Amino acid sequence: MLFLKINFVEITMKTNLKSAIMKKLMLVLISLALLFTAQAQEKKVESKNKPSEDLENLQLAYQLAKYGYKTYSAAALIEAAKIMSSVKTQDLKYESYKQDPTPKAQDTKKSKEGYDLTSILDAAKKYADGDPKLLAAIVDVEKANQATRGRVGGPGVNYSYVYGNGNAIYDISFREGQLAEILLRGDGDTDLDLYVYDSLGHLIAKDDDYTDLCYVCWVPVWTGRFTVKIVNRGPILNNFRIATN
Repeated sequence: MLFLKINFVEITMKTNLKSAIMKKLMLVLISLALLFTAQAQEKKVESKNKPSEDLENLQLAYQLAKYGYKTYSAAALIEAAKIMSSVKTQDLKYESYKQDPTPKAQDTKKSKEGYDLTSILDAAKKYADGDPKLLAAIVDVEKANQATRGRVGGPGVNYSYVYGNGNAIYDISFREGQLAEILLRGDGDTDLDLYVYDSLGHLIAKDDDYTDLCYVCWVPVWTGRFTVKIVNRGPILNNFRIATN
């Protein structure tokens, strides 16, 4: 009987010891995981720069449009269209554009929804479901857009895509001594990073946080061409919108 008690005590002690070791091991693993996460986060710092009013309004319009598509809200899409039509925009002027690399295995995908003014208003008409007030508001936005169409100046906007694990590269000219801004917004499917290099290959600005919403700004010391590189960190294609001031 005494022998059984001793064995029971030994087994209990060994079990408690194993449990304590396992707990310590788990704490060590959790600590290491937190440490590696912290180190990884240190490599990507969210940009603290704030876009100018025009680009900020375009960003707000995109967010409203995204909400409108998600909730099938004609009202939200109309408000997004109003903001977009109030900002003077033109087609983004660039010297060159390329995809690097161009994998044959990936097909272009249709954007889940269009973020240009025409697509937003078309969706608003669909979601309005015949409501006369909403339809009248849409007509007002269309008339306002026709009245301001063709104006020169304001942000340049371009819609394109970047392959999974690939790059999209623009060459764009900016003026000496004037604030240069670039706003990038993807479709939400992958992380996009944005880098700007001067003609000598020096990194001028970057936004490489863990989202596909990027913004950079700088003041060029000379007038010339800058290389704007968009890097897709995910495995699938990302449709994006890029705007410059």
